[in-house]
Amino acid sequence: MDDTSNRQVPESFERPFDSHEAANIHETSRYGAGGDRPVGRVLEEGTATRPTQSWANPTRSWVSALWRSMPSWLISTVVHVGAILALAAWNIEPIQKEIKLMLTAGEALDEGEDLEQVELSAAEASSLEVSESENIPSEMPAVDTSTIAESDFSEIVLPSGPDLSIPSSASLAPQSAMSAQSNAAMKAAMTGRSKEAKRELLKKFGGTSDTERAVSMALKWLAEHQDKQTGAWTLAHGMVCNNQCDHSGRRDKSFNAATGLALLCFLGAGQTHMEGEYKEVVFKGLSFLIRNVKYQKGMGSWWVGEGGKGLDDMYAHGIATTALCEAFGMTRDPKLLEPAQAGVNFLAFAQNASTGGWHYAPGGLGDTSVVGWQMMALKSASMSGLAVDINVVRKANLFLDQMAWDNGTAYHYDFKRMASKSGYNASCTAAAALCRMYSGMKKDHPSLQGMVEKFGKAGPSKSTTYYNYYATQVMKQMGGDVWEKWNAKMRDQLVSTQSQSGHSAGSWYWDDGHSTDSAGRFYTTCMATMILEVYYRYLPIYAEQEEEDAFAL
Repeated sequence: MDDTSNRQVPESFERPFDSHEAANIHETSRYGAGGDRPVGRVLEEGTATRPTQSWANPTRSWVSALWRSMPSWLISTVVHVGAILALAAWNIEPIQKEIKLMLTAGEALDEGEDLEQVELSAAEASSLEVSESENIPSEMPAVDTSTIAESDFSEIVLPSGPDLSIPSSASLAPQSAMSAQSNAAMKAAMTGRSKEAKRELLKKFGGTSDTERAVSMALKWLAEHQDKQTGAWTLAHGMVCNNQCDHSGRRDKSFNAATGLALLCFLGAGQTHMEGEYKEVVFKGLSFLIRNVKYQKGMGSWWVGEGGKGLDDMYAHGIATTALCEAFGMTRDPKLLEPAQAGVNFLAFAQNASTGGWHYAPGGLGDTSVVGWQMMALKSASMSGLAVDINVVRKANLFLDQMAWDNGTAYHYDFKRMASKSGYNASCTAAAALCRMYSGMKKDHPSLQGMVEKFGKAGPSKSTTYYNYYATQVMKQMGGDVWEKWNAKMRDQLVSTQSQSGHSAGSWYWDDGHSTDSAGRFYTTCMATMILEVYYRYLPIYAEQEEEDAFAL
């Protein structure tokens, strides 16, 4: 294979987004129900229409002549400035409240809606068979998995850039979608990732120079374990470094999940394909995901199988969609808009129509762990100004309602566990707690307080990575004494266990049972890195009103 590691990032993909393009792309992303503007088709400069009618009134004739004589760029500027001023004068608080209202966890549906709330008894739940092959929708996009490992994606780094066209798609916006936030609100949600804000937020929330050094070492390790030819990562990282690092995962073909996880680490640290020391690394990773998405009817999927034989499942879809949404939100690069929105649209298709859940394959009854990643994708989409189908989020909260027990302070993994009344699942409870927070649950809600109390008593786990990942975010959002106690333990635990020498320097590994058997050192490294980025990754939910509005779904 040719070594492409020294190639320059193509200017067409790397260049900053100027104000004229930003205004146009913002216009294309404000798709309400029934809009017919193709999403992601940026208006070309100089195509603004001009009035051609002759006016009898001399004043109108003079104005018309002046209008015709103006250059197209000036007309576009005037139009967009006027639109911005009009939007600034419009009180958008009612829309924000309506979005929050519709996304409130467990809220009853309005009269006349045809969304049926799921009420399953334990007996009914126990009779449900979790057979993914029986629950896959008939219009599931056909995906050829035979060439995933062998395909040559090296051309994606050529100056021409990847082809992002979506065939026969008039609009990617779901019919019930709303564009959740303005550009200003979107940018506010991720301003903590900038160099200027990091120092202040690290000091405010308990980060240190040691945590930042650990993140820096982790990013270096991840960059070294990227396939320079394809831009992808794999959970079986030993395939890239010739097993110089031990504990390689066995899911050797989960390229999309691994690439999404690695990109989230870089993006969380403020590294994009336009800014930072890892621009080319991020560019290649994004290019791999863009090229690897499968389109059908305005939807895009990174799901390539039910997870067997090391292939990607719906975990991969949620992770890859989150990465594309965050990259678009941070850069506003128009080439990221279509694949990100298409991935969000696929979430509605893959959601079980009866339970509101997601499982390994589209249409599955659902489990709380997989639901957590899809909800994070929806949150990232909304935060980045993409269209989110409100009903999808509401159905997901209905699924979580069914999983809740012990007065809403604990959550089951799936319907079978619910029916058997199995014990407390800390990881699923932590994932559900964060989903509830992002869906609008108030800080003082009794069930949320109960979950936080359980996390605080247990403290960070020595080995359960998934629990630590979600619980750390929950405790950070709660703040105060509970966060300070949690952070002191979690922070020092991660800093002290990071590998400091040899080819594994910058990575983490501990035995986490099934998770590390499947995903190995790569998985623990990505999760640990994102935990240590918690200080600045997102602004607080429960803070000053302007920050809360900026972050809400």
